[in-house]
Amino acid sequence: MQVTYADVWEFWLRHRDLASAVDFVTIHILPYWEDFPIPAESAAAHIESIRERMAAAFPGKEILIGETGWPSAGRMREGALPSLSNQARVLQEVLAVAKRNGYRVNVIEAFDQPWKRQLEGTVGGYWGLFDDASRQPKFAWGQPVSDHAFWRQQAAGGIAFAALIFAAALWSRRREVSRAGWIAIAAIALAGGSMVGWAVELMFYESLGIGGWLRSAALVAAAVVTPVIFAILLVRGEGLPSFADVLAGRGEAVISRTQWMAGLLVAATSVIAIQVALGLVFDPRYKDFPFAPLTAAVVPIALVAYAARNAENGSRAAERIAAATLALSAIYIVFNEGFANWQSVWLCVLLLVLALSLVRFRLSRAAQS
Repeated sequence: MQVTYADVWEFWLRHRDLASAVDFVTIHILPYWEDFPIPAESAAAHIESIRERMAAAFPGKEILIGETGWPSAGRMREGALPSLSNQARVLQEVLAVAKRNGYRVNVIEAFDQPWKRQLEGTVGGYWGLFDDASRQPKFAWGQPVSDHAFWRQQAAGGIAFAALIFAAALWSRRREVSRAGWIAIAAIALAGGSMVGWAVELMFYESLGIGGWLRSAALVAAAVVTPVIFAILLVRGEGLPSFADVLAGRGEAVISRTQWMAGLLVAATSVIAIQVALGLVFDPRYKDFPFAPLTAAVVPIALVAYAARNAENGSRAAERIAAATLALSAIYIVFNEGFANWQSVWLCVLLLVLALSLVRFRLSRAAQS
């Protein structure tokens, strides 16, 4: 009977004396989880390089790779992107290298293990070759792989949603809308139409527990409702009310019903964005980047916030505090995550845009004058 011990490859280099007590050395190499994450395109070369290094460190010992693999969903770590296509690429390239060089590899894992999401966030539940719910393989070896299995339905839904935004704007206009106004509405429709399907898709991967599902549902709701309401606000030429005006209600009809709804959406989006930002500042390792729903929500807010040129700048204490929190968090996050992480960069741009929009809020009375 042969004896071995399994641990990450760095452990073996720190405790080389252990090799004398085993018949062969078992190492774990997970490129995604390295201290300096390895992109999918470099994962197979990285694994081969580490194995050669271990073989040189322990001459005469067989080197078994006990764990290696790639997640099919989850947050980026620097340039390491979890996706189905990257999972298929990494596994096929690693096994091809192992076969060519004649060494053994154990791929993790057979099935997705949802319970790991409690420990490792979204990414922990998506390392399997087989889907946990359907017990079907995630991809066919040697065949094309799509990261968005329902892209046709998402595209059709996005087109329909963009058409709905234009229809709402046309139905609600009370004055002649300038060319710049229609361009802004087109931008809102583009952001909403292209992101809403992606937001719904990510919701089913990223939501965990009641709190997670509530946050995801709120983000998707903001992604759906905000473009429509703000397209209406834009064609009517109405400004954004302050947080104080929203909390005070419509009062003596100082702000319209549409303005009040828009202000409520801004407040809700800001609260969720701050929660996301602070989570990525203080406990980022297993947090996702909800860039898709926030894109659909933030783009309309920014366009309307900068549209009413005739209104007086009217940011107040709540808006300034929220803007400062978002801006400072974005600066920290983008440097902490690295510029190779496009999910992080995308989200941080949205946080900064939202922060700038908040300090451009128009006083409701000035907008109505």
